[in-house]
Amino acid sequence: MPTEREQQILDLIRQNPMITQKELANILGITRPGVASHISRLIKEGLISGKGYVLPRKEYVTVIGAVNMDIYGIIQEKEVVPKSSNSGLVSLQLGGIGRNIAADLVELGINTNLITVFGNDTNGEIFKNDAVKREINISYAQQLLNETTSNYVYINKKNGERIIGVDDMRINRYITPEFLKSRLSGINASDLVIIDSNIPAETISWIYDNVTVPIIAKAVSVNKAPNLYRDNVNLDSLVINGIEGALIAQQEIDTLEDAKKCAKQLHAMFKATIYLYIDDYGLLIYSGDHRKAKPYRKQIEVHNTNGVGAAMAALVAYSKLRNLSIKESANLIVKGGELTMETSQSVSNNLKELVE
Repeated sequence: MPTEREQQILDLIRQNPMITQKELANILGITRPGVASHISRLIKEGLISGKGYVLPRKEYVTVIGAVNMDIYGIIQEKEVVPKSSNSGLVSLQLGGIGRNIAADLVELGINTNLITVFGNDTNGEIFKNDAVKREINISYAQQLLNETTSNYVYINKKNGERIIGVDDMRINRYITPEFLKSRLSGINASDLVIIDSNIPAETISWIYDNVTVPIIAKAVSVNKAPNLYRDNVNLDSLVINGIEGALIAQQEIDTLEDAKKCAKQLHAMFKATIYLYIDDYGLLIYSGDHRKAKPYRKQIEVHNTNGVGAAMAALVAYSKLRNLSIKESANLIVKGGELTMETSQSVSNNLKELVE
């Protein structure tokens, strides 16, 4: 039975059988002789047969993005009273677009590697324990000393509409090109890579230049979504909501026709398949050759919309891995969004029902 450290090494070798001991040491933050000792033990146990021979290769997706602790309030009254206290519910739960996408993928039965940074604090420990429980591979993630895990505070109306959000995600500045460089071989051994716009713009540019497998991007917030639009864009797909899409495309969305124009403009800018989701309508898919509109079903009991985009991004990845048609993809992606809206959690435990 491998130790926790040996399991981390085994996971990394499985993702990239030709990874060097030096690369393993850099990723795990241990010495090269320490890695050699663990490798020797794994060979003796018959878990590997030496460098370059770990079979079978597992299908997996790498997610590069943020983890944070969400603190959210839901106002229970129909009318919001500004500059005053409003009665409601306040909850605390793990979030972060990158983390939510990874958790959704695991729910869908996809092996998932999450590359992120988190603090050496209580919330960081909660994240680590949750990742282990969910079987999210965080061997490539890093816990940073003297840093605070990201926090996100937001207030919603009872119908799920966001009033305001405030994030403290300064720790994500450590997701640098240099940080990812030693992890690149494992990233490029993935079947797909998903990034979110919480990571620095220079890092996104580096990813565009160095990642060789298809990349799906999830836009996050009007302030950070523009990080995705660089001179060297290299995307397979972009998942983006109506507010972010309207900002980047400079196309107001008041009608379904406006939304179609926005999706077309985004496609022209990013040269990628666009998955544009809008609260009052549903999903638009635009790839130039193929276009599909899929509305949400009526009478959804919305509890929280915070995890909807992450669920949709995960299902975009699932659809691509399973080679689903645009119609099948649209149906699945919208159902995943609906299931997530109907729970107060950022990750629905019912997603697995969609693929069983």
